[in-house]
Amino acid sequence: MQQNLYEHLWLYDLVHAKPSDSEQISFYERAIELYGQPVLELACGTGEYLVTLTENDFDISGTEKFEESLNATREKAESRNVETNLYSADMRDFNLNQHFNLIFAAGNSLQHLKTIPDVAACFASVKRHLARNGRFIVEVFNPSVELLNRNPNQRYFVGEYRTDDGWIVLHTTVRYDSATQINFIDWHYKNQYHKEEQTVSFTMRQYFPQELDALFLYNGFRIEHKFGDFDCSDFNSNSPKQIIVASKV
Repeated sequence: MQQNLYEHLWLYDLVHAKPSDSEQISFYERAIELYGQPVLELACGTGEYLVTLTENDFDISGTEKFEESLNATREKAESRNVETNLYSADMRDFNLNQHFNLIFAAGNSLQHLKTIPDVAACFASVKRHLARNGRFIVEVFNPSVELLNRNPNQRYFVGEYRTDDGWIVLHTTVRYDSATQINFIDWHYKNQYHKEEQTVSFTMRQYFPQELDALFLYNGFRIEHKFGDFDCSDFNSNSPKQIIVASKV
């Protein structure tokens, strides 16, 4: 039976787990030290970044619209003996009556906004909450035309992941709609000790480099840096990521 990935948050965490010394966490720690606190993470999901950064004594809050994810974040924080500041809010429209020196959308969260009006609404909410000299950081994939155009009828190996119940083997199939720039993704996973395979699905909007830059510019942001990865290397055609650091005009 095919289900939504976000109904299987344990699988999401299994694939996306990041140790406290990962390059992703380190990147945001450096950004916080550079741009200041308080900090807001948009669409914080299951709290992979939020809990770790809170644990490391940063003044950070998080928004998330799905109650299941909020509960998962609370459980994660409790298991690690930290208190998190969470808001049940949609990244497209939130009002927290507070300003932040840094707001960021990590883990490709922006790619869950499917339309230009959705992005514009999100950016407007961000502008209302940014401090005068605040920064906004967005991290998304740099779309690969080759990967997007893979055979939708062929499975591709993603990885093997250890759990308490044995190894999970994960494959994927993808179908890209070039008209909407939405990638429809299925994850097929199976425990090595079980015969039954499960399938979960999710979608990701692809933002191409010039399009992403234009979205910032036409929504009232000035792009200060565009990195191609978490090592702060300059963005180029072969970069795996698009990481934009912007300020309000």
